[in-house]
Amino acid sequence: MYKELEEFLCLFNVVPRVSILNLNNCCDDITKILNNLVSPFDGTVTTLDTDVLKELKVKIKRSTYDYGVISNFVLNSADKEMLFQIINKGIRDSGHIIILEEKDKNLDEIYHLLEEYDYGAISSIDIFEDYSLIMGKKLHMWGMD
Repeated sequence: MYKELEEFLCLFNVVPRVSILNLNNCCDDITKILNNLVSPFDGTVTTLDTDVLKELKVKIKRSTYDYGVISNFVLNSADKEMLFQIINKGIRDSGHIIILEEKDKNLDEIYHLLEEYDYGAISSIDIFEDYSLIMGKKLHMWGMD
């Protein structure tokens, strides 16, 4: 697991005051390593483990996060569209989203949501033995309807 987590950390470009949203429904190790990653840079990790959309809507502030790490959350949500609206609101323009889901699940719905919410450079990265990882970059869509 150490090698997997080390490779996972390579996905982040850590700068001073980096801010990460961590919606975590499975991976305590990820929460620990994210906190260790950002602490020397005066960064923050906001970890939420609730799946109550009303609570998330209140707790996730607009354009606050450079990265959104969503672990085993999307496909378990009763309202995936609303969940993505809330997450998308919190990630800054040109920020990144990293989604982890169990390997045996169909990820087509996640790819569709990423495209619908204007994420580009969508990549599937095989790092973890038990989880599929999908990463995308939030695009600037100024002037688009």
